[in-house]
Amino acid sequence: MSRILITVHKFFPANKAGTEVLTLKIAQELQARGHEILIVSADPPATDARHATGPEWQDYEHEGVNVHALGESLRLKNYSYEHEFYHPEIADHFETVLDSFKPDLLHVMHAQNLSAAIIERARNRGLPVVFSPTDFWFICPIVQLKRTDGTICEGPGPNAEHCISCYTPELIPSEDQFVEAVHGRMPITQMLGRRLTGALGYEFYVGKKRVAAEAATRKRPEVLREIGNSVDAIMVPTEIMKNLFIKNGFREELIHKVPFGIDTSLLEEFQNKSASTTLRIGFIGTIYEHKGLDILIKAFQRLNPSCDAVLKIYGNTEQFPEYAASVLALADKSQEHREKISFLGTFANEKLGEVLTDIDVLVVPSRWYENTPLVIQSALSTRTPLIATNLGGMSELVKDGENGMLFELNDDLGLAEKLEALVGDHSLLARFRENIGKQRTITEMVDDLESIYRQI
Repeated sequence: MSRILITVHKFFPANKAGTEVLTLKIAQELQARGHEILIVSADPPATDARHATGPEWQDYEHEGVNVHALGESLRLKNYSYEHEFYHPEIADHFETVLDSFKPDLLHVMHAQNLSAAIIERARNRGLPVVFSPTDFWFICPIVQLKRTDGTICEGPGPNAEHCISCYTPELIPSEDQFVEAVHGRMPITQMLGRRLTGALGYEFYVGKKRVAAEAATRKRPEVLREIGNSVDAIMVPTEIMKNLFIKNGFREELIHKVPFGIDTSLLEEFQNKSASTTLRIGFIGTIYEHKGLDILIKAFQRLNPSCDAVLKIYGNTEQFPEYAASVLALADKSQEHREKISFLGTFANEKLGEVLTDIDVLVVPSRWYENTPLVIQSALSTRTPLIATNLGGMSELVKDGENGMLFELNDDLGLAEKLEALVGDHSLLARFRENIGKQRTITEMVDDLESIYRQI
């Protein structure tokens, strides 16, 4: 059997989102088939990392899988804007991992926080490389192809002009951050005060930074396209991802459609709902702007307060506290509705089926293409109907009027109308449930992965 090195941008136990779950399940399935697995990941902090300290790497085991995690102190070593997509120091360290583990194949689940330089080093050694993108990091530096004004994007455009106007400004520190850094490095400047310190140097500082940031942003698409086209196979889960990769210069002949699979073993026993006359609307996911929880809360508040419906929200309110505070405040705006909205925190992944037993319809109001949100496949495995944004991978799984409903991007009024339809006609949910069939398993996905491994 083979020694397979898998890379991912972050991993358990600190990070538990969809890509991390998928990576863990793939690794465990491959390991069960006799392959030797090592996951190489990063360990990015949840808060400001400009003053990161700690070890450059650590080894540990998670649920039977060996993990080598790079620390933020290594990622920030000699850091420049180009390191976001091409990091020589991390690549040097990655070569020591290749030397010690001696993999037969590199499977890249994600390269963010590690950079695409790791792929280049592997290819320079003649190592076969496959790539399974779970988002659009290779095309878009903010990974979601969603501009700061909320509109959907399809790539950097000529000379990366879309990224220059959208992403590059986010790289420039604020005046407060500049002043804080100056005062920290040269305490004597504190006598000048914050305003004078900023006035004396901030514009000059920004001018220099902007030149470097724009140069890196313009260079990024070409570097990632060249490295991406050097791999042996790119395995995408959806048609929208295939089309967008081709549109942005990735070779069509490299691209294989390999839909995601999930571990259904802990879900299929929960296909019956607990008894309730109340419509239980659910949200499960990251409580952050791109997941669109505020859209769902606004839609729920459009319902008649007397209607028999509740909203159950599962997610971590501490991970992105600023956004979480905004949705908590939004939920408090209508006291009549607030009594029907519950923020229920997080739960262990093995409890998902149990949680879905008490949800009649799951809403996925995301503001970006979303590849194949595993929560959608998990809900369908428990025969839970969905309402989702009519966008990307979501609309490839949720069929409007068949196993759920779709509404248009950012349209809380349209979402409210879908919810009202379910409140008014409970037979809709029964019909949707009847139309939900078996979901693709992680075993079936790994069958396809192994087939591609053998081909290369």
